[in-house]
Amino acid sequence: MKKTTDLSEVQAALTQAETVAVYLSMPNCSVCQAVKPRFEELLSHYAFPSFHLDAVETPEVASTFQVLTAPVILIFHEQKEIERQARFIDFHGLTRLFEQLDTASQLSYEDLFK
Repeated sequence: MKKTTDLSEVQAALTQAETVAVYLSMPNCSVCQAVKPRFEELLSHYAFPSFHLDAVETPEVASTFQVLTAPVILIFHEQKEIERQARFIDFHGLTRLFEQLDTASQLSYEDLFK
């Protein structure tokens, strides 16, 4: 997971990559500190781009992604948000979603919700 303060880099990846993961955190958030290593471990098994944005370093992320709390995990597929988890992260659900995205790269947006 790449840490960045450049929101335009994330937005460019959203338009270029089929699947993108975005992790939003705040520096003094104990839940953020607990979630980040688990999310990084999960992401290490997949090749799609992933970004870590700190809401204090890059305050415009809150309005860009309509985020009101931290941590938040956003998953985009074909430029559409398909998953949003905040505060209480379901890692089993994320694993199933990532496996589905990884094994069926031709999966359409509509098929994800069947």
